Amino acid sequence: SLTTVTNTVRITEHGDTSTFIVREKADAPKAVNGFRVMIFMSNSQSARNDALTARELFDTSFPKERSYVTYENPYFKVAVGNCTTQEEALILLERVRKLFPKAFIMRENILFEELAK
Repeated sequence: SLTTVTNTVRITEHGDTSTFIVREKADAPKAVNGFRVMIFMSNSQSARNDALTARELFDTSFPKERSYVTYENPYFKVAVGNCTTQEEALILLERVRKLFPKAFIMRENILFEELAK
């Protein structure tokens, strides 16, 4: 015996589709777990200027790598790289340690838009 079922689906748009698309984009992950190399961290009175100096030295020495200056009370920090694996971070760390001997690897959430740059 053969049973045939016919369903009719009616879609009426009242802005629901665009709302759904916006909501889906908002729910999508915006970052990936990764690693950066911390080349500077200080809370001294000259920390801000020292951080900018460290960043400038890094940027001129490694023009293809990205650098990020942040302030997390009470520290000014300079982190570099957008590494998606720990091995990639280790390679960058070894290159950076020649100029920044106290550098170390840290876990970081890296925005997808930063990976594209």
